[in-house]
Amino acid sequence: MTDKVNFASPVETGFSFEKTITLSKEEITTFARHSGDFNPLHHDEDTAKSSRFGGIIASGPQSSALFMGTIATYLAPGYLVMGMRIEGEFRAPIYPDLKLQIRWVAKTVIPKSKLNGYIVANEGGIYHEDQELFWGIGTCLILKE
Repeated sequence: MTDKVNFASPVETGFSFEKTITLSKEEITTFARHSGDFNPLHHDEDTAKSSRFGGIIASGPQSSALFMGTIATYLAPGYLVMGMRIEGEFRAPIYPDLKLQIRWVAKTVIPKSKLNGYIVANEGGIYHEDQELFWGIGTCLILKE
């Protein structure tokens, strides 16, 4: 039996998106402070310089938020996109002033009549040049506004 939804999915498997951003040191420290992450690696230049990272780095929640926020914004404009699950791996630090590419692709699109929407599983990551800094899976629910 096919699960029916009362609107056509705005997304098909294979749909992909890429966004380029650069985070300043101020954006990194502000995000960490607002999210309650007071690890000196995100705030204290002297401590961060003396660490193995050699300077300020973005917090893990910031990487996750960038990845999931890009999905929520660009997956289905004109629809409500609600995050359901995120799973990720931090593969390398994100430093200030790097040109970052956030890329993802819709891997599955499943209609859910009980929710009157579509569950979409996305996979992708955050990259600097050819280096993968963060890899993740973000699952969301698409609803009609």
